[in-house]
Amino acid sequence: MKNSFAGKISNLFKYHLHIILYSYFWLGLFICGLAAPDWRVKELGSNLITKGWHLSLISLFLVLPVPVIYYIRIRRVGSTNLGSKKE
Repeated sequence: MKNSFAGKISNLFKYHLHIILYSYFWLGLFICGLAAPDWRVKELGSNLITKGWHLSLISLFLVLPVPVIYYIRIRRVGSTNLGSKKE
């Protein structure tokens, strides 16, 4: 039963835990930016970020490309031979 559901989940976490955590952090930043109250955003003291959705927009440009590039690479290379060197 090498291809069992538990085996697939363990392989997912074995090879992709870093990007799962990174994406989970980004999703939290994105959602909290949308729900941030104005008084909390003003505490940042930023002239660039004046509304909560500005945090979400900035996270789209700065953080989202990393998981997208990772996904494209995984689809092209495969998930189990990320560290292997071609000879």
